[in-house]
Amino acid sequence: MILKKEIIEQLSNELSLPYTGIEQDWDIEMADSNRIDDFLEFYHQNDLSTDKKVAVISLILASYEDFLNENDLEIDDRWNKIKFILESERLIFNNLIKYWSLSNEVEEDNLFRITLLMRNIK
Repeated sequence: MILKKEIIEQLSNELSLPYTGIEQDWDIEMADSNRIDDFLEFYHQNDLSTDKKVAVISLILASYEDFLNENDLEIDDRWNKIKFILESERLIFNNLIKYWSLSNEVEEDNLFRITLLMRNIK
């Protein structure tokens, strides 16, 4: 998913992220499993454009993937909040849902930790 540079710069500033401008995969590189709640709060408390929504949700999903891996978990209570956002605006998040779902992949070793959760998005 390609995010617009101006959106990345704005969000990096607003979220106090250690953005340097040379990141190739901003959402993956800026992911922070300790800030998922902050990112969710930011999403809900701000009137975001579609581009910003996509960027913030990208950051949340990458952070949640890190969290699951770091803690060897399959799910935690924040998933329902993330799932609600994804399902409530599925049209704008469709590409992200497809990316993380890896719908053509059957080998479990090739899946993201979050993949099975993403496959259940309605």
